[in-house]
Amino acid sequence: MPDITQLVIAAVAVGATIIALIAMRSGGKTNYKAEIEGLLSSALLQQNGGNMPEAQQNYERAMKLLQYPGSQDDAKLATCFIHLAEIYERRGNFAAAREMHDKLIQLWLKQLKTGDDCALVDIDFAMTHNTFGSGTAQILEFYDKVVSLKENRFGPKSSQVADAYMITAKLLRALGEKDSAELADQKAAEIRAAN
Repeated sequence: MPDITQLVIAAVAVGATIIALIAMRSGGKTNYKAEIEGLLSSALLQQNGGNMPEAQQNYERAMKLLQYPGSQDDAKLATCFIHLAEIYERRGNFAAAREMHDKLIQLWLKQLKTGDDCALVDIDFAMTHNTFGSGTAQILEFYDKVVSLKENRFGPKSSQVADAYMITAKLLRALGEKDSAELADQKAAEIRAAN
């Protein structure tokens, strides 16, 4: 008898298939947002259930659909890059994981150039809710730029900068740099105390 996780995954997969069929029958419409949502939901459930091949396939499909006009969403694309890097790494494909981290950083740099503060929110959200495995050092190097940008934009004593130091501490801990992480936490606490 299948367990509840398998039943949920099957139900989501069927739902994603139905959404895909509806989208295909919509006369060649290039807005795939519903299908992308279904693929990402299925992929996450499959990933959490340990079905990496299926999760990988759904993230890759969503990533392709996100490139169509009207379907572009940088936050969802970043999600694909992050999760695919994790899956590739778990499956031993370190070159592909590195490529996903490179694409993620390029995407985030492009977002930062727009000057839109929503990009900072998206990046911080991804940083606090994900792990980056062997790419953590690469991500930390990028995030140092975000910290500098926040200091210039909001001032060195702003709550946004305190948050950035807390995220930096998280990344440093993942790298095993406990002392540096404690310094970053201390800096965040000092900024918060000053506000």
